[in-house]
Amino acid sequence: MRSLALLSIVALLVVAAPAEAADVSGEWTITVNSSQGPIPATLRLKVEGEKLTGAIVGGEGGEMPLEGTVKDNEITFSFWYGEIPVTMTGKVDGDTIKGTFDAGGQDGGDWAGKRVPKG
Repeated sequence: MRSLALLSIVALLVVAAPAEAADVSGEWTITVNSSQGPIPATLRLKVEGEKLTGAIVGGEGGEMPLEGTVKDNEITFSFWYGEIPVTMTGKVDGDTIKGTFDAGGQDGGDWAGKRVPKG
């Protein structure tokens, strides 16, 4: 009987434990599909807990700092493309990522990318 109670408690702890955020730290090559056509870019990401920082490099914007969050396998970050605020959301699946973006309500689309192997 005691074993059953202990097993029940362990099962509850496993179910109640928060899911760990996906590890998105590192460099990613992405393609942003906007109304202007595909735009290649690079994401350089750093994660501390659920806090995401880094930069996106590409297009005509040069290197743009970004901030956001990672929760479970979902990523959200924002940056300024010149005068336009851009928000990108996506889902991480191992070494791939894909999602959608909004550029100040004027443009939007999807994006996808792959992690650059370390080495």
